This record gives sequence, structure tokens and C-alpha cells, in this order.
Amino acid sequence: MDNKKPRIARIDNPYNETKTLESIRAHKRKKQLKRRMQLIIAAGTLLILLASSALVTNYFKLNELEEQRVVAEQELESLGLHQEELEYYIGLLEDEEYVAKLARSEYYLTKDNEIVFSFPDDRNPDHIEATETAPERDAEELGDQD
Repeated sequence: MDNKKPRIARIDNPYNETKTLESIRAHKRKKQLKRRMQLIIAAGTLLILLASSALVTNYFKLNELEEQRVVAEQELESLGLHQEELEYYIGLLEDEEYVAKLARSEYYLTKDNEIVFSFPDDRNPDHIEATETAPERDAEELGDQD
């Protein structure tokens, strides 16, 4: 009972054949159009993915370079401070009084008729003390020159 054939007979005439062929062609055109649209959408999606992947990699490279720039700026600032400190010590080493005091504290050199006593607890070099008091002395010298 499930295999019922339709009772309507097909009429074979030129009009029906042309309409059937037109319907088949229209269906094929729709199918081709649908496939073409799918291909265009797939190609567009691929191009967008390629462009966005390049954008993402450039973004991460930019972040990495920005981090490197920050580190380099910090290092430059640190080196600038170190340079200032070294220039300060160069200025101190041009002072004969400081060099003499440094030589006495580090190498136990003495002036005439001077005795040096060294205690094991007192191992703080005098040049640290001299560098701490030197800016005050330099400021006084600048004030005297004016």
C-alpha cells in the first residue's frame, strides 16, 4: 500500500518539455550561483583570516618591541645615573686631599710622624665617608669662589 503510483499521467507535449527543461536550467543556475557565492565567501573569509593573522602577529611584535624599549630606557637611565656617579668620583680623584685620605685608609700610608691603628671591627673604608661628605665640601668651595 505504501508504493502507490500517482494516478496522474504525464502528458508529453512540447510545452511541458520546455517548461521542464527551463525548470531544470533554473535549478542548475541557482545551484551554480549558490556554489559561486560559497566560493566567494570562502575566499573572502580566507583573505580576512590572513590579514587578521598578520595584524595579530604585528600586534604581538609591537608589544614585544615596546617592552624592549621600556627596558632599554630603564637601562639608559640607570647608565646615565652610573655615568653621573663616575663623573663625580673622577672629580673626587682630582682632589689631592681626597686621594691622600683614600691612600691612607686603603693602603695604610701615613704622613710624617703619624701612627695608624687598625681595628678589625672598623673595616668601613674612609673613602665612603669622604664620598658622603664631598658634596657638602664641593658646595662650600663653590660658595667661596663666588
